Amino acid sequence: MPISTIIVFILLAFVAITIFKGVRIVPQGYKWIVQRLGKYHTTLQPGLNFVIPYVDEVAYKVTTKDIVLDIPSQEVITRDNAVLLMNAVAYINLTTPEKAVYGIENYSWAIQNMVQTSLRSIVGEMDLDDALSSRDHIKAKLKAAISDDISDWGITFTQHQ
Repeated sequence: MPISTIIVFILLAFVAITIFKGVRIVPQGYKWIVQRLGKYHTTLQPGLNFVIPYVDEVAYKVTTKDIVLDIPSQEVITRDNAVLLMNAVAYINLTTPEKAVYGIENYSWAIQNMVQTSLRSIVGEMDLDDALSSRDHIKAKLKAAISDDISDWGITFTQHQ
């Protein structure tokens, strides 16, 4: 086989690989974070997208669906010194994925700790009877306490009953 034929096949393979690396299909319910030479460049939306091969890299694949965080059980002491064992569930949504991946190292761990700390503080200001009968009040105060902090990371709490 002549050398020119081999070179043509190599060039065709290189062109095919380059086109393959430049086309990105993002599934519904996700956003992909693209870095150009190691720095944030853009966020790819669901559907057909094009990037510059060998220069752009998909660094993060982030879901835009609601995320359920199970907050582990903890002991909480009420104002009248009763000990309660409390747990929680947090529903979050990443509204600005680039802030979530670049704003904090591990957003789910951070939110879990923020919820636990705030829950101890809120219930610690209540009597046992109030803590047992004021679930909606606790939920509202918890959401208000956390929402401002996590909005800096492009994350919101979502309401679920």
